[in-house]
Amino acid sequence: MKICAVVVTFNRKKLLLECINALRSQTRPLEAIYIIDNSSSDGTPELLQKEGYSPSPDGGTLTIENLYNEEEIRITHLRLSRNIGGAGGFYEGVKMAYEDGYDWVWLMDDDVEPLPNTLENLIKVGNSIEKKSALVPVRFFNGSLFNLETKEFNFKNPLRNFTYGIISEDDLINEYFEVSAISFEGPLISADAIAEIGFPDKDLFIIADDTDYAIRLKKYAPIYMVSEAKMIKKVVADPEFNWKTHYLIRNIVYLDRKYGENLSTKYLRPIRTLLQYIIIYASKNPKNIKKILRAFREGYTLKKGITVAPGEF
Repeated sequence: MKICAVVVTFNRKKLLLECINALRSQTRPLEAIYIIDNSSSDGTPELLQKEGYSPSPDGGTLTIENLYNEEEIRITHLRLSRNIGGAGGFYEGVKMAYEDGYDWVWLMDDDVEPLPNTLENLIKVGNSIEKKSALVPVRFFNGSLFNLETKEFNFKNPLRNFTYGIISEDDLINEYFEVSAISFEGPLISADAIAEIGFPDKDLFIIADDTDYAIRLKKYAPIYMVSEAKMIKKVVADPEFNWKTHYLIRNIVYLDRKYGENLSTKYLRPIRTLLQYIIIYASKNPKNIKKILRAFREGYTLKKGITVAPGEF
């Protein structure tokens, strides 16, 4: 069985090194690590070369010893020519890993850090379950449970949100349990599932691309959260309206339009979402209304791609 990790990074070189070192320290050693650099401008490629994780600032492949038993890990650094977002980065990484023949692909952003036995605990449960699409670790932020993963999707009732059943400490009594929505902060994806559903949707750019992938994974086989597999989360989202909020609104509306199972959910719940975000952000700044309407319109008409540049507002 061959397992690799895919780490997507942008301008977080210190956190990236911490993540890579944690991956090198796994008690179930990885066979490979793919570092997908979204055209970082903070010296990330130069630092990767300096630390021995890349043969050149332009990228490439080399081998290095892991920190657990000194076996070799194959490290590939893909330096992208432009920022194609987390969605684009994971598309490229999953595609490379799948085409290189890995049985499991471990996905994560650069701002998380697995504990030394995280992968070992994920695989232990994975080997005991016959049918599964993905295995998910439990995330902690500042020592407390941090989980946006939920137990169910709802694409039938337009009066409820599209996810419900937030994970709690009580759920962690179980060795593992089924979940629906996941984050690209540690899910271990089976190659069998990738063969069936394909790669992440690169055109979502950022935010909810992981939710879209989870919906597709669930149609193939269950997703399980593993209670003893733990990740440390180091950065949380900015609550203020910014360019990422545009993609959050657009992509949530897009998901309803794409996956809604009836006319009410497909066409009316997006309007409910629109009103919710107007209430949240227009009270802080009325100028946000125009931006919210733009994001809503894009999602409602199923428009994808890069429509707002990072930092545009």
